[in-house]
Amino acid sequence: MIETLKKTATYLALFFLALTSLSAHTTNPTQKDSLLGTSSEMSQDKTAQANNNGAMTDNKVIKIQKKSLTDKNNYHLITLPNNLKVLLVSDPQAERFSASLSVNVGSFQDPEQQQGLAHFLEHMLFLGTEKYPESGNYQSYINTHGGSHNAYTSTDTTNFYFDIKPSAYDGALDRFSQFFITPLFSESLTQREKNAVDAEYKAKLKTESRRNSQALKTLINPEHPYSRFTVGNLDTLKDRPNNPLREQLLNLYKQNYYSENMALVMVANRSYKEMANLAQQYFSGIQSKDNVIQENIYQPTLIPVGKPHLQFIRSLIDNNTLKFYYQIDAQKRNYKTQPTRYLSYILGNENKGSLYASLKSEGLINGISANISADYEDNAFLIITMRLSNEGLEKIDTVAKRFFATISLLSSSPINPMYIEEGLKLSQLMYNHQNYVDPQNLARSLSARMLKIPTEDILSSFRLESAASEEQIRHLLQQLNPENLLIQVITNKTPPENWADQKTQWKVEPWYQSEYSNNNFSQLFLDIINLSVKSTQVTLPEKNNFIPESLALINEEDHTPSIIFQKEGFTYWNKSDPSFGKPVAMNFIGIRFDHAADTPKHTLLNRLWSRLFNDSISESTYAPFVAGLGYTFYPHTNGATLRTNGYSDKQSIYTAWLIDQLFLFRPNLTRFEQAKTQLKKDLVNQKSRQAYRNAVSALHALITKNSFTTMQLEDALDQLSLEDLQEYTKKARGNFDIIGYSTGNSTKDQTKELANSLYKRFVGRLTPREPLEIETKNLTAQQKHHYQFESTSDDSVVLYSIIDISKQSSVTSNKAITEKACFSILRTLISSPFYQDLRTSQQLGYIVGAQDLSIRTTPILGLLVQSPNKDSITIINAIESFLKEQRIRLHNLQEGEFESAKNALLNELRMSAKNLSDNALREWHQIAKPEPDFQTREEWIESVEKIQRKDFITFIKDKFQSTDTTKIIIHNKEFPTQLIEQQDWIEASLSTPNL
Repeated sequence: MIETLKKTATYLALFFLALTSLSAHTTNPTQKDSLLGTSSEMSQDKTAQANNNGAMTDNKVIKIQKKSLTDKNNYHLITLPNNLKVLLVSDPQAERFSASLSVNVGSFQDPEQQQGLAHFLEHMLFLGTEKYPESGNYQSYINTHGGSHNAYTSTDTTNFYFDIKPSAYDGALDRFSQFFITPLFSESLTQREKNAVDAEYKAKLKTESRRNSQALKTLINPEHPYSRFTVGNLDTLKDRPNNPLREQLLNLYKQNYYSENMALVMVANRSYKEMANLAQQYFSGIQSKDNVIQENIYQPTLIPVGKPHLQFIRSLIDNNTLKFYYQIDAQKRNYKTQPTRYLSYILGNENKGSLYASLKSEGLINGISANISADYEDNAFLIITMRLSNEGLEKIDTVAKRFFATISLLSSSPINPMYIEEGLKLSQLMYNHQNYVDPQNLARSLSARMLKIPTEDILSSFRLESAASEEQIRHLLQQLNPENLLIQVITNKTPPENWADQKTQWKVEPWYQSEYSNNNFSQLFLDIINLSVKSTQVTLPEKNNFIPESLALINEEDHTPSIIFQKEGFTYWNKSDPSFGKPVAMNFIGIRFDHAADTPKHTLLNRLWSRLFNDSISESTYAPFVAGLGYTFYPHTNGATLRTNGYSDKQSIYTAWLIDQLFLFRPNLTRFEQAKTQLKKDLVNQKSRQAYRNAVSALHALITKNSFTTMQLEDALDQLSLEDLQEYTKKARGNFDIIGYSTGNSTKDQTKELANSLYKRFVGRLTPREPLEIETKNLTAQQKHHYQFESTSDDSVVLYSIIDISKQSSVTSNKAITEKACFSILRTLISSPFYQDLRTSQQLGYIVGAQDLSIRTTPILGLLVQSPNKDSITIINAIESFLKEQRIRLHNLQEGEFESAKNALLNELRMSAKNLSDNALREWHQIAKPEPDFQTREEWIESVEKIQRKDFITFIKDKFQSTDTTKIIIHNKEFPTQLIEQQDWIEASLSTPNL
């Protein structure tokens, strides 16, 4: 997705997103911005290839020589005798090993009468193979060895991936490879698993993105496969006359799951020769298909001729969105130059004089983005999305005129080489200083890319190789015309009916039941398009002066943060750390003041302050963001924190400027009312999030001190005035203390200079203050509580939590660490059986899982089920039956099984930081405490190493049966009366200080 990201996102995270998501499609895939940089060259050397006895024979290996300057991996490409392409990545920093196999098949290959079959096939491959027939064997092996796994199906790709601790890698590869050699597709599991796909579909019936995407498909050419339903449900996945469902699965598998149609990536801290042996050993059994003929099939355009181009959608949430979809040529051949960047850079720009700034200044929009979709056969979409305010919806004609005037300006202006050269320079800068990408995300991204990109460009395609030509850009601009335009207006209010040529007629989309109306453009709207000429209110971007000039690394290196500047009410820490080899840094400025978020009113005022401030500097911070300087300003229990990140050059100046803007900022009434309205919308819309997420939020709000529910915040918001905010910010700015931290490519002297500069700004207003810690309420032992949360979901949601109340203290002791560690081990041991029992066997729902929901020193185990067709009592009874079985199982736990779970936790604790932010965020969390402890990780490791099986079994017995635990059920449907009567479940209240 080439898009305008929020500038408050961490710049270091941007590297990760850019590298890993270009090929990471979902069921509604978009192509994301790539890392960009130098070209890639290939060389060949000789390696051995395994023969039948596992020995190696000579075979050509392609080594990718050129890569990012910060990339420490080695990349070798081999082809197995069955023609499977395998990319072997030797990662010297890998602490978990990974593999991903992509198949060139997706929803576009679904049979017309079996929509969702490719997605269903993805599900079925997890459910047993000839070698490992037990349906949960793979999942259990991965989970108990400290790993994770998943898969996705997009329009044209199915991708399977996992990571795991090194010692279990061979076993994981063995189980994983069998998916593609001898899957069982058992009849019983075929009939059972389609219920899981149906539950997955139903779980997202009210998800706005799904509803809007499926509604858009009613405007798409019905001959194009993109117009179809892709997830599948019980209506589409069933036995057909003379065509059983299992046979359909087998046919799709045989037609597409063959070696020439696949790509495998393996990432491990092993030599490529070792990995080549593993690839040969486990994946050479994948079937090859000789004489594969690539048919040139006619591909219709996305937009049908003579059909409606305008769609109104009734949103389920308080939301106004205007989306422009321009059909353009497929862009997969343009990966070296990416001419679409020119369009997205200008249309998504937020600098002064931009389309965004023009509309934002009048209060018409809250945000804008310009994206490029994935290729859908021969076409793609340029998508411009505007989040309209209520006033923007009322004045939507003005918004449209301004937009089309910008398109006119873009089309009629000379192609500016400055934008092209800036893009090329920034792409190489980002690519050559990219962050470490963990093995799983790297494998997943590269395997999908191998299906689309020539071998020699697998790595280099993550950056611009050369500038786009004027001819390429002009060709794209010519496609921005009404014939190639689709428009969606998504709102729960009245849409602009004068844009339609006839009276609006509403229909119901059959899959997600969204109400929509498809229309032709009215003459009035065509006039808006055609008569909107160059706008004097919108200008093209100016030169970006924030591109870093110095990329030199410092010579100082500290191992632990230390205080380098301290005055009363002002403490500043530093850790000079160039160890990651990148010219980047992070600055944290914590502003702590009294009554920051101790009531719903103060919590809301703190949020409004941060929203309004971020909004006020949006235009000024866009150019720094594009050039690699990010920031975030966010509220919290103790006040607010400003964090900057990115290239160290100019970052201290940027940090000081942001602080100045913050203390100079004064909100006005118009902006305040707009922000208050948007915050109200956001609070209301939270009820429409996935229900299981709201269940977790409800648990934390119920048991955490000074935590407030959405309903409490909604009630308090209505009463707030601008005067309340002015008084709140005046007190915050007038009496506070500062805790600061700088780390990365910054010397002590540079940090002292920044600290001294900030201190001088605050003299006379600094007062020492002890920070508050997040704590749970005092919970009553052996009590059983239930609490119903608000949700718009039709599914039944049950979050069954077991809370250890014996360590309710803000002090972290070795015993408290041991208790939390035992809870973590317990979650590892029961996670797979819980999923296998309640999800796979009992088919209670698609969303089923065991979670560690611990809050600081309070250990919490959560068992979650979201079901589309089971009531609360069925779910609760199933969970309690499962827990009874686990008590018996865990009492007789084998030593080897316990050690595997314990080692999985130790492997996680021992994982070293790979990027500056990994350390910085952990260290900042300690620095912000009253008594920082930088040895916590080592204390955890030491405590876990001492846990013995007999201690763990005693722990299980105590926690399930003793006075140390309490249970809380969070639910969204009426609580079963018989459980209240028979088991003494007590209804919990948010207002009760103790539970």
